[in-house]
Amino acid sequence: MNKNKRPQIIIMIAILFGLLLIALIGLLLRPKKTEEPMIEDIPEEIIEVDYKKIEDRNGKYYYEDDHFSSSFGIDVSTFQNKIDWKKVKDEGVEFAYIRIGRRGATTGLLYPDDMFEENYKGARDNGIKVGIYFFSQAISEKEAIEEADYLLSLLGDKKIDFPIVYDCEEVYLDDETSRTSKTTKEQFTKNALAFIKRLEEKGYSCMIYTYQYWADNYYDMEQLKEYPLWYAQYDVKEPDFSYPVTIWQYSHSGTINGIEGSADLDIMFIRKDEAD
Repeated sequence: MNKNKRPQIIIMIAILFGLLLIALIGLLLRPKKTEEPMIEDIPEEIIEVDYKKIEDRNGKYYYEDDHFSSSFGIDVSTFQNKIDWKKVKDEGVEFAYIRIGRRGATTGLLYPDDMFEENYKGARDNGIKVGIYFFSQAISEKEAIEEADYLLSLLGDKKIDFPIVYDCEEVYLDDETSRTSKTTKEQFTKNALAFIKRLEEKGYSCMIYTYQYWADNYYDMEQLKEYPLWYAQYDVKEPDFSYPVTIWQYSHSGTINGIEGSADLDIMFIRKDEAD
């Protein structure tokens, strides 16, 4: 090697080493990038009622655990005739769902429940909390909205304690065909949503009454599952349903002092963190 070039090579190596050293120092001194924590889509905890903990006290159902309490109630209409609400209160009834009106299964006309005013006043005067339900036979969204508006006209400024219930069921007739007999599952679902949306626009919350056969064949429950459900199933120890139940109508043949004949019995499950 040419001795005259050796100093030049040494200088070049020193320069390269210096550049590498500067780069290394720069990397070491550069602020570390803060890693964002991984955020997973953690579903909201679903707390369910353990139906095996329901307590039967002489035909009246009650429930209590760390998350839920309960309320014992009934649902009534003109079919129960005149009710002695003082006796009903003394029986331990804490709430009553009262039918406010209905649509005729053949005529399609709208009717008030003949006993609504008396039942509402009787329950209120005796310290029983009140909810209302409307029996629908709508065959279109337009009719469902008409039912909601009719309900509002009947309710006026009366106070209610629970969500308004949309109740659409199959009607069995001896010699006539129900006007809803050809209504599709899709349309029944749309009707329920139209009724609910109309009342929500007016500031009311809503609930849906149903039972297994209706839920399976006439409702798309995936579209309705966000709403509280009032579920009817009798002669079983616990409801067998795929969706959380807010009210379980567990009997249609109960006995309540103050009501002639049979009565519908209900248990309402109340989240303790949502209770008043």
